[in-house]
Amino acid sequence: MCRDMNLLLRILRFQVVLLPALFVAHPTLGDSAVDRSSAGRATSTPIPNHYYVGRKGDAYEYAKVPGGDADDVQSLVLVWYAGTSKENEPVIRYQDGASSGTLSCFDNCQFVRGTTLIGNKLVHTGRIRVTNDPLIYAIMHDARAGRLSYSAK
Repeated sequence: MCRDMNLLLRILRFQVVLLPALFVAHPTLGDSAVDRSSAGRATSTPIPNHYYVGRKGDAYEYAKVPGGDADDVQSLVLVWYAGTSKENEPVIRYQDGASSGTLSCFDNCQFVRGTTLIGNKLVHTGRIRVTNDPLIYAIMHDARAGRLSYSAK
């Protein structure tokens, strides 16, 4: 019985040593040092310098769908920086097809107040959390970071 116990203990020690070795990738299995280093870089995406996709005169063009193509005119929103509010928060004007309006930050730009006009008719006012809308987030992030210059319009 004692002999069986010694054999069992040796087997258990052997398995403990072998099991961690199974989780170490072997270079011949397609996990080379080059593959590992490039995989690490792929997961950390750089923060863009700005989110606008182009310029049209003094307007900044933003894609309605993040990553959208600047050549697709239907998916672009034109934005003009209009300065700052009394609270020193950015204010922008926008044109989205037939709609236009303004957005202004408040509560440390966690929210924006907005107005929407169609023609000269006010159709909507309200507020939205900036992080709830990727387009508004991109526009206001650029405005707060000083990426948009003032337009006299």
